[in-house]
Amino acid sequence: MHKSFLSSVDRQTKEMLDFVGGPGYVESLGNGHSVMVMIPDRIDLDHNPDPEIPGRFLDLATQLRGEGHDEAAVRRIVHAVGGSGFNLNLFPNVACSLSFFRVLQPISVCETEVHHVALTMKGGPACANQVRLRLHEHFQGPMGFGTTDDAEAWERVQQGAEAEERLWIMLNRGLPGERPTADGQRSDVSAETGMRCAYQQWKKMMTAEEV
Repeated sequence: MHKSFLSSVDRQTKEMLDFVGGPGYVESLGNGHSVMVMIPDRIDLDHNPDPEIPGRFLDLATQLRGEGHDEAAVRRIVHAVGGSGFNLNLFPNVACSLSFFRVLQPISVCETEVHHVALTMKGGPACANQVRLRLHEHFQGPMGFGTTDDAEAWERVQQGAEAEERLWIMLNRGLPGERPTADGQRSDVSAETGMRCAYQQWKKMMTAEEV
């Protein structure tokens, strides 16, 4: 997953982002919605700040202390800069992930506009919001290491969707490991549970009888 991005970050960040085999999970929430919890300890940004300031944020911590923030505030702000530890997908076309908001707008059967907004901390320190924007650009920006991977994957999916009708598109990753929850299904973080529930909701709506 995003090998080029992981090769561009420090060891500490790479270990934090090693989701596969970790405690994370993906869960369908009903009606096509889903959540992918990648870093459970970061779900609540006001809870359990990092025990130590990560190396990549040491300069930011120094700036914050210089602006008069106490140590508790410094850790809370630094903890929030990296964003939350989950991706929330709302059917049919809205996503909120770590520190950005995305809306996908279909234009035609082969074109989609992606409206992408970086999220900053309202009323937060300017230096902290600037660091968050730089992190966002590193992954999501036009010259970033993550969005280019995603764009290539989307292009290949589009090409596959244009193949013969007899060819199936496999979407079964993690299927054997799914277990029922109050809302739907849950599986490990690399499973395609969220995508399956979105397509199931799409199929339900497309085949509904007209009222």
